[in-house]
Amino acid sequence: MIYIQKKPEPDLLLKYRYQKNARFDDMDADVKKQLRESLLKEQGYLCAYCMRRIVDEKDIKIEHFNARTPENELQYHNLLAVCRGGEGGPVKARSCDTKKGNRPIFINPLCKSDMNRIYYDNSGKIHSSDTTKYKFEYRDSIGKHHSGYTSPEQDIHEGLNLNYENGAPILGRKTALRKFQKLLHPYKDKKSKRVFLEKMQRVYSVQSEFMEPYVGIIRWYIQKKLNQL
Repeated sequence: MIYIQKKPEPDLLLKYRYQKNARFDDMDADVKKQLRESLLKEQGYLCAYCMRRIVDEKDIKIEHFNARTPENELQYHNLLAVCRGGEGGPVKARSCDTKKGNRPIFINPLCKSDMNRIYYDNSGKIHSSDTTKYKFEYRDSIGKHHSGYTSPEQDIHEGLNLNYENGAPILGRKTALRKFQKLLHPYKDKKSKRVFLEKMQRVYSVQSEFMEPYVGIIRWYIQKKLNQL
């Protein structure tokens, strides 16, 4: 995950929200199309949770970060673009919103401090240094009640299932990391390494319309190597 800075909401959504009895499920096709485009552009065409590339509208789900209510279902700040997360596949391999469902999570890509606590390891696993316990309670899609305690670190593993051993998110992060390590390999001395890493840090820190898939682990690795020099 990386920090997502929200931009102004799309004009069509703003107009639609003030219509009488406006509801998310009844949204006109042109409003939803502009909404998808706006979310994808501000996220660099990456899933808000796992950072895999979202190619087109067949790959995207519009996620309500806080479970949908009549009060928040059209609030732009509550909306994210996410991948389909193994939808229709084995339950154990599902991730992102497809895994999360209505379960509250306490790690938010719209919160900069939450994202500053994200770190990775060389195996490609993603973690949060925040292990604060929070109580959660919700009803799932079939009305079953759930409650318990969780933490941002636990939400990454359980709520979003981002570290499933053979899942697409961890394999994608591993591949992105190995690819970058190969680029770094020719630079042997400290000076050339630092010049290269600082250049790459500038490249990967830019918030562009099309971000590099799994860019979060690359940013982490660059900073880690710079700290070691």
